[in-house]
Amino acid sequence: MSYSVESTAPAVNPSAAATRYRVKLRNFLPIIFCVLIASVSFLIIFITQRSATSSIEALAGEVMTRVSQRVVERTSAYLQSAAQAVRMNATSWQRSATVSEQEEQQFLQFFNRTSREQLQMFPYFGLVYYGDQQGNHWLNKREHDGTIHVRLIQRKEDSPGSRQALEKWGRHPKATEAERQAIAEGLAPYLETWWYEQDKQGQLQRSEQDPIKVYDPRSRPWYVGAKSQNKLFWTDVYAWEEKYQGVVSRQAGITVSAPVVRQDGQLAGVCGIDISLQAVSLFLRDLEIMKSGRAFILNGKGETVGLPNYAEVLEKSSSSDDTVALNQIQKISDSAIVASFATVRKALSSTGQQPFVLTKEQLITFTAEDKQYYGFYKPFATELGLNWTVGVIIPEDDFLGAIKQEMRRSLWIACASIGVMIIAGVLIARLITNPLTHLGKEVERIMQLDLAPTPSLVTRFVEFSMISRAFTRMKLALADVVNTISVHTKTLDWSAEEFGNAAMTLEDAAQSMQSDLQAIEQQLQQLPTDLPGREEIIQAMQQVESDVQRMQQLSHPMIERVEEMNHIVHALRQTLQVVRI
Repeated sequence: MSYSVESTAPAVNPSAAATRYRVKLRNFLPIIFCVLIASVSFLIIFITQRSATSSIEALAGEVMTRVSQRVVERTSAYLQSAAQAVRMNATSWQRSATVSEQEEQQFLQFFNRTSREQLQMFPYFGLVYYGDQQGNHWLNKREHDGTIHVRLIQRKEDSPGSRQALEKWGRHPKATEAERQAIAEGLAPYLETWWYEQDKQGQLQRSEQDPIKVYDPRSRPWYVGAKSQNKLFWTDVYAWEEKYQGVVSRQAGITVSAPVVRQDGQLAGVCGIDISLQAVSLFLRDLEIMKSGRAFILNGKGETVGLPNYAEVLEKSSSSDDTVALNQIQKISDSAIVASFATVRKALSSTGQQPFVLTKEQLITFTAEDKQYYGFYKPFATELGLNWTVGVIIPEDDFLGAIKQEMRRSLWIACASIGVMIIAGVLIARLITNPLTHLGKEVERIMQLDLAPTPSLVTRFVEFSMISRAFTRMKLALADVVNTISVHTKTLDWSAEEFGNAAMTLEDAAQSMQSDLQAIEQQLQQLPTDLPGREEIIQAMQQVESDVQRMQQLSHPMIERVEEMNHIVHALRQTLQVVRI
C-alpha cells in the first residue's frame, strides 16, 4: 500500500498559461505614462495648431483686404487729384488761344509756373502738358533726379504737306549719326523742339535742342479722347520714352485730359497730366505688408501697372527703338507673383488669351519656390472705368512662422516632458515594483516552506508596509502551527508505536490461544464418547476458538491502520524537515 501527500495549490488557468504577451510592471508603468502624456500633449498641440491656422487664415483675408483697399484708395487719390488739377489748367490756359507771337514767351513762363507748382505739389505727377489746335505742344517734366525741365514743340508750318513730311521723317531710321542728321534737316522747315531750364531768377533759358523729335499732340489718344467727348477723359495705361541731354528715361502712366475751350465755345486745345506709375510702384514698394508680403496692380491685359520693383513694370518693345510697353506679369522675376496670377487664372477658368476680368474678390493659396503663400485679388472698381486689379501676396510663414516656431518649442517641451516622465515613471515604477517584488519573493519562500525571518520591507507606501507586516505575522503564525504539528507528530508517532505493539501482542496472544485450543480440542477428542458433558465441553471450546479467530480478524485491520499511521507520520516528518523556521 502506497501513500502520497496531495498539493492544495489551485490548478493553473490554461488560458492564462497560454498568454503570449506579458510585460513587467516596472516596464509597463513608464511606457503607459509616456504614451498618455505624449498623446495628450500632441492632441493639445494639434488642436492649438488647427485653431491658430483657422484664425490666421481669417486674419490673412482681413489683412489683405485692408492692404488692397489702401492701395485702391491711394491710387484713386492720385487719379482724383490729377483730375482736379487738369480741370484747373483747362480753365487757366484759355488765354493761350488768343496769344500773339510776342506773348508766346509770356505764356511759356505762365505755363512753366503753373505746371511746375503742380509737379512740386504732387510728386506722382509725371508730366503736365498742353497741346493746341495748331500742333504746338508745351510740356513740363520731372526727371529722375528731381529737376524739372520744360519742353516746347513749336510748329513753323501746319499745312498738309508738313504733316506728310513729319509722318515720313517719323518713320525714318535713326540708328546712325547720318540718319539722325537727315531727320534733323528734314524736320527743320516744319518743326522746332527746345528744352528749357529755369535760372535762379525763375526765367526759362534754352538748354538743349532736340532736332529729331517728331510729335503731334493732335493724334494722341489723350487729345483725341478729350476732343471727341468734350469732357474729362482717361486713357488706358501706356508707356513712353523721353530723351534729355543724352539720357533716355522710360516712364509709364495714365493720362487724364480735358478740353480747353475758348469763350466762344471753340476748341483751343487739350491739356493733360500723366500720373507716373513709378510713384505707384514706389508706394507699393514702401508698403509694410507683414514681414515679406507685397502688393501689385494689373490691368485687364495681364500687364503690370504697378510693382514693388518698378524696373520690371516696363518692357522694351521690339517694334521701335523709341517705344516701350508694359510688361506681362508672366515675364517678371518674382515667381510668387507669377504663380499667384496663374492660380487665380485657373480659379477663374481663364486662359492666357482671354482678358483678365475679375468681378469679385479672390482669396487663394498657392506654392512658389517650395513656400506656401496666401494671395488676394481685388478689382479696382472706380467711376473711372479702369479694369485694374490689385493683388496682394503674403508668405504663409509671415502668419504661421511664429506659430510654427511656437509649435516646435511646444514639441521640444513635450519631448522634454516625456523624458522627465520616463525618468519619473521609472522611479515611480521602482517604488511600486520593488515592494511588489519583495512581497512576491516572500510568497515564493512561503510556497517553498521557508518560514525563516527575513529583513523587513522598507517602503514609503503604507499599504505595502501593512502587507509586509501581515506576511511577517503570517509566517510567525505558520511557524507556530508547524511547531505544534511537530509536537503532535511526535506524540502521534509514539502513540502509533504503542498501538502497533499492542496490536502485535494481541495477535500473538490470539495465535497462542488458538494453538492451545486446538491442542485441548485434540485431547478432548480422545476422551470416551460416553463421558458425561463431553459434547458440551467440545462445543464450548469450538465457540472459544471461533471467538479467537474473530479476534485475529479484528487485529489485522488494526495493524494495517498502524502501518498507515506510520506512513503518515513519516510523511509529516519529511515535510517538517523541509520547513525552515
